Amino acid sequence: MTVEINGAGVVVTGAGAGIGRALARGLAAAGARVVVNDLVFEAATAVAQEIGGYPHPGDVGTEKGVRELVAGAREYLGEIDIYCSNAGIAIGAGPDAPDAAWQQSWEVNLMAHVRASRELLPAWLERGRGCFVVTASAAGLLTMLGTATYSVTKHAAESYAEWLAATYAHRGLVVHCICPQGVRTNM
Repeated sequence: MTVEINGAGVVVTGAGAGIGRALARGLAAAGARVVVNDLVFEAATAVAQEIGGYPHPGDVGTEKGVRELVAGAREYLGEIDIYCSNAGIAIGAGPDAPDAAWQQSWEVNLMAHVRASRELLPAWLERGRGCFVVTASAAGLLTMLGTATYSVTKHAAESYAEWLAATYAHRGLVVHCICPQGVRTNM
């Protein structure tokens, strides 16, 4: 199944820099109407101004942040056709990382995807179409030495994307899981 980008209503999380900014730029250049989300207000606003999009800063590592983003994006776009769940963090290290680092990694690197799908799936399944793009990582397929918190949560994100695709493809949901390796970003 193909996804039409020209004219599509798109949300990109973590779009103030790095991969998210590149996704937002590319989608806008292809004719999408883009909502730019980032934790950093100035970054979301700058990218939105650059691409003619709509800034919606906020924290997708929380249930409230995801709910507000989806509601705000629907106000601006009418409906969300493509959701690029891209925000991610790399904090902590191994088993000695504090519980707070493990929990924050879990919230941003996995639960942001789960919470977004909760908000989006009912409308998408009713319409019989929608596209969910998960940015996992090559660390989600292999591992990343030095940071168990990142590797473990990216494995979970990749697994969740795979589960979504297997469970809802027959109902019109298109799921992409991108697993970049060695990208130079601030992270």
